Amino acid sequence: MTGVRTLTVVAILALTATGCSHQVEPVAAPGDVLGVATLANTQTTHGLIANPHRRGTGSTSSGPGGAPAEALSRFHDLGSLAGPGTPSEATDLNDRGDVVGVTSLPGTQTAHAFIANPRHKGGHLIEITPSQAGSSRAQAINRFGVVAGTLGLGIGPPTPAPDGSQPLLQPFVWEARTGLDVLPLPPGAGGAQAVDINDKGTVLVVGTNATGVGLPVGSYLWNPASRTYTTLPPPTTSVTGPVALAHTLDERGGVAGGLVTQVGEQSWHHTAVVWQPGTLAVQQLPTGGSADTYATDRNENGLIVGWRINAPGQSTTAIYWPSANAQPVELPGRVAYRVNDAGQIVGIRNFTGSSAYPFSAVMWEPRRGRTTRLGDNDLGSYVIAVNASGRSAGFAVATRNGNNHNTAGWWDPPRRGDCPRHCSPR
Repeated sequence: MTGVRTLTVVAILALTATGCSHQVEPVAAPGDVLGVATLANTQTTHGLIANPHRRGTGSTSSGPGGAPAEALSRFHDLGSLAGPGTPSEATDLNDRGDVVGVTSLPGTQTAHAFIANPRHKGGHLIEITPSQAGSSRAQAINRFGVVAGTLGLGIGPPTPAPDGSQPLLQPFVWEARTGLDVLPLPPGAGGAQAVDINDKGTVLVVGTNATGVGLPVGSYLWNPASRTYTTLPPPTTSVTGPVALAHTLDERGGVAGGLVTQVGEQSWHHTAVVWQPGTLAVQQLPTGGSADTYATDRNENGLIVGWRINAPGQSTTAIYWPSANAQPVELPGRVAYRVNDAGQIVGIRNFTGSSAYPFSAVMWEPRRGRTTRLGDNDLGSYVIAVNASGRSAGFAVATRNGNNHNTAGWWDPPRRGDCPRHCSPR
């Protein structure tokens, strides 16, 4: 999310960035999840929400005296089912330590959803969709170990059919006791992705069109008891209307995300909103004068996180809203993805010290006024989730035989003694 080239939006992808290579030129803000774009000089891709227009380069926050803060070395590599040197990515974790994501499979060109618990069975990855011939991706897990994900997604963009059409994206739910449950598509959608699940088993789903490019048509809540969808409404004043593009679902049934409106062939405008629990009434968040804003998560105390673009052509900046009525506050980074109830925020910032990947996983703690680089192999990393204890999950870039790849893993939470060595002031 820096010097950019033209992008082709091909599908609504999961809420992560995927892929790395030598001399990668970042193409757009990861967190802008509305599609997939190939990274310059690579065969890999980025997930986008959109705004695939040219942006400026951002800045990396620094430690005391201007020097980059040293990273923690607490990244726990979960590996891949296909063996060393093959990609995997973690997408979520729950409070008991279960981690979910996607892993390469041995002897195939597909990738499948996995679940793992570092405290049990040696932390080995367990494939959860072995009956599926195509790819699958786990995106979220609740406290009871129920997983939500999407069939047709793996690592990178969906593989087109010989006629150039994209595979059908279909949401699923999995649990150890009952196995795989493939959900129907929302009304009027040509495909769909499951993007979050809460402890009640309600699934947040984003629907796509049927034209083969996978543009969003709306967001929905799946009720597991009635097996029906509820549509998240756009503003009542909307006629042609922006599209509801939701990101996370909380335990009360509230949703964080945005309304996206197409303003060009491959350009989109974002307005950060929350849908209130119970009524699902839309509340637009204050912009602080920014051109584009998007909300990615909200905790039980009402603190909301996300990103904004201060002016057209600029890169994204991580932000948080102290409440739904408060003006946004900038964080030293690119995108804030998740926040726990303790107010620990995880996301990414620029990483200029790597030739492999342009972002580094960080944790912001506004109450303590500090930013902690979570650490990686000094090649870049990406954090997507955080649990109640401050443990977080995502991926780091690793190298084997001169080739870089993403590897799924999790980070221990920062400890009191970590600063000031590993932390920088906000």
